[in-house]
Amino acid sequence: MVNAISRLFLALALGVLLAACGGGGEGGDGGGEGGAEHGGGGEGGGEGGGEHGGGEGTVSFISNGVSLGIVESTILMPDEAYAGLLNETEIALSYDSSQGKFVGRVRNEAATAVCDVRISAELDGYLIVDRTPSGETHAIDGLRPYDGNDFELSLDTKTDFSEWVAVVETFGCASAPAGTGGEGGEGGGEGGNEHGDGGEHGGGGEGGGEGGEGGDGNEDAPTIPIGEVASGTFGNAEYSFLYDMQEMAFRGTVHNPTNGFICGSKTEIHMGIGGTQVVELGPTIEENLSPGETIKVVMTAPAYMPDAYAVHPESSTCP
Repeated sequence: MVNAISRLFLALALGVLLAACGGGGEGGDGGGEGGAEHGGGGEGGGEGGGEHGGGEGTVSFISNGVSLGIVESTILMPDEAYAGLLNETEIALSYDSSQGKFVGRVRNEAATAVCDVRISAELDGYLIVDRTPSGETHAIDGLRPYDGNDFELSLDTKTDFSEWVAVVETFGCASAPAGTGGEGGEGGGEGGNEHGDGGEHGGGGEGGGEGGEGGDGNEDAPTIPIGEVASGTFGNAEYSFLYDMQEMAFRGTVHNPTNGFICGSKTEIHMGIGGTQVVELGPTIEENLSPGETIKVVMTAPAYMPDAYAVHPESSTCP
């Protein structure tokens, strides 16, 4: 009897022990799951940290040291302003003789970022001008697609030269901030500026300042045959351009025939192939024209051979 009771007691104790172990196991699983859930929270935190901590702001331009080539413009005279495409880099550069400096703008037209962007002017085939007004060598860490940058290159005002070329060298990137730089903003800006109110070609903007010459209706299609002269009047300025097939360059003049100043004069050229615009060159760096003054303009896109073009001068109301 006693043995039977003892066996029953042992059986009950064993059952309780097994139940406790099983519950502990489930509890352990639950704990594991709970831990996993909270671990997932940690993972989410990691992802969040990646999105906010390791985003574009922490990625810098680092060159891979591989040059994408050194490209020069056509030969220019000291009084010629330049704007054109050099190795998918858009350059606008002109010499300000009164201040002894080159004033320029660069924009990356490539679909990928470029690093260690170096812009300079080479005078008479030997003298390199690549210093900023502060005396540092001009170099840009990098440009994302469609990003741009304005700059100045200083030159001793006593230096005389008879010709010059614009020179650009860019490098590939080992790393660069993500995104397309100014494309979205600039695209929106261009849409608003060129065709909207108060912009480059919009009513009340620079074109509007000269009697609305820059309105959307004046964004002419490139229909002038490549072998013919494009000439006309914009506001108070007279212009004339012709394509130099040997140099693959548009050469022209913008003239102020009035007794007053014309401010912010700049020029674009739209190139076309088969009735479709393929490239927009410029604009050139803005210049103020004194009464009777004429400026010379050279614009190139060596990778393209257009069959038609259109010239779009612009100016703004003088202050």
